[in-house]
Amino acid sequence: MKKFMTHIHSKADALALRARMALSNQRGDFYISDAVKIIIAVVLGALLLAALTLIFNDTVIPRITSEIEGLFG
Repeated sequence: MKKFMTHIHSKADALALRARMALSNQRGDFYISDAVKIIIAVVLGALLLAALTLIFNDTVIPRITSEIEGLFG
């Protein structure tokens, strides 16, 4: 029983040490900056897509439609 308790205690100590090292690790800063860059790229892409859709729906497609109707009408 004493050996089992010692084994459990050493596992708990190892887990606490790994958690302490993970929390004090400074290498995770790059992951946060990469995530921010990805979020900015997605937002800018969505804005660009919305702008192009608005331009095409309001300007380009009605003109093409009127030109085609002028050819056949």
